Amino acid sequence: MVFGRSLRWIFKQFSKRKLPIIDGQLKLEGLLAPVEVIRDKWGIPHIYAENTHDLFFAQGFVQAQDRLWQLELNRRTATGTLSELFGNLALDTDRTARTFGFARLGHTDWENADDKLKEVIQAYTDGVNSFLQHPSSKLPIEFSLIRHKPKPWKPEDSLTFSRLMLWKLSYGWLGEIVRANIIDKVGNEKAAELKINYPKNNPITIPNGIEFNLLDENGILKKAKGPFLSRGQGSNSWVISGSKSISNHAYLCNNMHLELTLPSIWYETHLIAENFNVSGVTLIGIPMVLVGHNSHIAWGSTNSYSNAEDLFIEQFNPDNPLQYKFKDKWLDTEEIIEEIKVKGQAEPHIEKVLVTHHGPIISDVVEYTNKRVAINSMSLRPSKSIYGYWLLNQAKNWDDFVGAMRYIDATHLNMTYADIYDNIGYWVIGKVPIRTKKDDGSIPVPGWTGEHEWIGEVPFEKMPHAFNPKDGYLVTCNHKIVPDDYPYNLGNEWVNGYRAKRFEEMIAGKNKLSLEDFKKIQMDVMNIPAKEFITKIKSIKSSDPDVELLLNLLTEWDYNLTSESVGGTVYEVSRYFVVKDILEKGLGEQLTFSLMGKGVNPVLYGANEFHGHDTVTLLRLLDNPDSWWIKQVGGVEELITRNLKTTSNWLKKNLGKNKENWKWGRIHQANFNHAMGLRKPLDKVFNRGQIPIGGDTDTLCQTAYLPQDPYDPNAWAPSHRQIIDMHDFSKSLMIFAPGQSGHLASKHYDDLIDLWLKGEYHPMLWEKKEIEDNTEGKLLLVPI
Repeated sequence: MVFGRSLRWIFKQFSKRKLPIIDGQLKLEGLLAPVEVIRDKWGIPHIYAENTHDLFFAQGFVQAQDRLWQLELNRRTATGTLSELFGNLALDTDRTARTFGFARLGHTDWENADDKLKEVIQAYTDGVNSFLQHPSSKLPIEFSLIRHKPKPWKPEDSLTFSRLMLWKLSYGWLGEIVRANIIDKVGNEKAAELKINYPKNNPITIPNGIEFNLLDENGILKKAKGPFLSRGQGSNSWVISGSKSISNHAYLCNNMHLELTLPSIWYETHLIAENFNVSGVTLIGIPMVLVGHNSHIAWGSTNSYSNAEDLFIEQFNPDNPLQYKFKDKWLDTEEIIEEIKVKGQAEPHIEKVLVTHHGPIISDVVEYTNKRVAINSMSLRPSKSIYGYWLLNQAKNWDDFVGAMRYIDATHLNMTYADIYDNIGYWVIGKVPIRTKKDDGSIPVPGWTGEHEWIGEVPFEKMPHAFNPKDGYLVTCNHKIVPDDYPYNLGNEWVNGYRAKRFEEMIAGKNKLSLEDFKKIQMDVMNIPAKEFITKIKSIKSSDPDVELLLNLLTEWDYNLTSESVGGTVYEVSRYFVVKDILEKGLGEQLTFSLMGKGVNPVLYGANEFHGHDTVTLLRLLDNPDSWWIKQVGGVEELITRNLKTTSNWLKKNLGKNKENWKWGRIHQANFNHAMGLRKPLDKVFNRGQIPIGGDTDTLCQTAYLPQDPYDPNAWAPSHRQIIDMHDFSKSLMIFAPGQSGHLASKHYDDLIDLWLKGEYHPMLWEKKEIEDNTEGKLLLVPI
């Protein structure tokens, strides 16, 4: 511990020399007019420019000032060039990125980009490179440690990284491999018991699929008009209308659940120029704001889990490995030779990527080598999604919002909406294929017959959406969006719906909701499936005192999964052992992990769409004593008592014999890991963590862990929280962790962790006076 503190102090002293200039004046080539960058006391830059060119130039410059190391990592992750810095350790990640072709897509998107978007991205690019070239700039300490100097940024780098992130938020293909492997292992009948089934008593986002209401509670037409309101169709982020809030005005709340990293995946910024005034978060490497608000509207996003990806099994010509069969012909593949430089190796790794008309062959990089499969994915097609975000940043009303949504087609999100006129809305975005009647996108299908080709796309206007719903609110927690009779198949991979159910419990009986209610909802750790599990097993009796103790701890627990909870620990550990016991008898360990949600690559795709559904499967199997899976483990009572004993032994070994020490936060701790922390002892320098935290996959404050590495929340957690007051933007709140800066010596490296952990926020400063009242640094960028 002393060694770690001393080492951190030494590195921080060295890092202090690398801190960016945030006060005074810098002359930059490429600016058209002066730009003022005011950093507030949380390190958030508020950028005031006279024109949008200079605005995005400055955004690129400021991102490079604060997060250059992350900018380089993001680029290399997307382009598949990490091995050049980290050696063979990163080769599998690079091979996957090259095979899926994010760089190829980025180049295509740049070629197809609208002229105005090109101007925005080029200005951002010039800003990044201005920092790299400026004599006052110093590279962060990470570059010194690995003796590396970054190359100039290119416009295609921004679009390449955007394609990686759009793809990471799309689901469908990996679940097909898991299902196919389970069927191969145990057969269709037994596999059917493990399929994803959405609990029938859990909520649906839009029960009618489409809902439009143009009148307020007084029967007056709300201030919104345009072509999308004239169609006459009646139809968590969450949005609350003025009729449901104490202030009588709308609110938009959002907390995006992504992996905890250091620096944070998010970078907060406030952009002001001409008629452009936008505040929120973006990703490092991408200009504009991706989630936040402007002067007229606010928006949030969650993953929709629409299924827009399929795997096609290809037959290759035994006499020509570059040809594949389609119907009665042999077609030529496109062969792409990818040279991957690997640090420490004299020769590059050669990855031969084959592409059929369905998409790239991915078998070798996703551990499915018994078949040659191509991925057909809506997220791997040319797209103008980033142009959609450009339109969204400027949107003034519902029609502008919908117009922007039409372009964001390469990822699959629930987009929530609120405006200053107290309208609320929602649209499910991303293209979804129309499959043949015999296909449901659940398993890989033969690609050579021509019988399983996609036959169209769900029309944009028919995608689920709502405007001013009669209930006065919309909530999306990745749960089921539409009922089974919706005319289009959007898939069946929705998250299990327990978070949405808890949300509805928390607002039930309340005519009006307050800001404090929203804060409590975002931090709530009540666990509904835990209650269902305990209800099913509480009648079990045992003569073993260890088992009986655990049963008592479970039945006495209030289902509130705080970091101090002992009963919650017993639930989490015993549930984990019970699920593994049931599944491993038939599937073995690795396939069990896959069914519990393990992904194929820790950097690119850490979890799959089965994550969280093992609990639903468990609850269903416990009600079916005749299930083959239950019989294999000796019946319900034997299963539970055996695994409670295993849990008891595990708790004593890892937490001690005193049950008072079996607190959830002792084994469930938030960690913010830095890329340099992969090598000891640099983890003591760069990482932050071992922070006890409550929650799990099924709580509103979601802190999920990977099945192969329990119990820390290493899958995802609330990477960001925002509460936007549509009546007074100055009262809006934001938090993300660990901090705004990527510099080890900056006080903003980790200063937001405590606020984030306590469920507190910093204000999203909006008016210039309040920004100046909270100023930490004022930097004037002037043209040469």
